[in-house]
Amino acid sequence: MTTPHAPTLNERLGRLARQFLVHSFLYYRLGETVIGDSAFDLLTEELRALRQANPDAALPYAGLLEPLLGPEASGHRIAHYPPEIISTAFKLLYATSGAQVDFAEFTTRRGYTVQLHPSQGR
Repeated sequence: MTTPHAPTLNERLGRLARQFLVHSFLYYRLGETVIGDSAFDLLTEELRALRQANPDAALPYAGLLEPLLGPEASGHRIAHYPPEIISTAFKLLYATSGAQVDFAEFTTRRGYTVQLHPSQGR
């Protein structure tokens, strides 16, 4: 039996940063949500606290996130999301939506073109 790997600080910061951006994109750009406000608030608080306690730790998307981690911690002001965040957001939304169309049509109906990697299937 193997022991689960405890995430390092950098891994945890990276995961929280991506989650913040993905859920901000879903909410502010698509008007969709897959987690509630309280769950988003919790991940935001953890991200903010970890960042404040470890300002020199690597933070993915730091240039995008740093200005957003103030008291309101909102993705409302993000003008351009990184393509990998958009892709992840659509994959999550598609997986949780129960959509009866293929992924390409699902994204196209929302005005986006997102490609799945061939190993990810449809």
